[in-house]
Amino acid sequence: MNESRAAALLGLSTQKLRRLSEQSGLGHPDWENGGAQLVFTYAELYRLCQLVAEVRS
Repeated sequence: MNESRAAALLGLSTQKLRRLSEQSGLGHPDWENGGAQLVFTYAELYRLCQLVAEVRS
């Protein structure tokens, strides 16, 4: 899943998602499209959801 969709799913801006991704080590550059955006596996999205829920509680 690309970063804009992941951000919308998590209720974050893409900048906040990139920061969280950098801090957590989740996500990887989309090399097929030049590496400008991050992409996430479903397992990574699940972990990001847990991290966001921890921060918000």
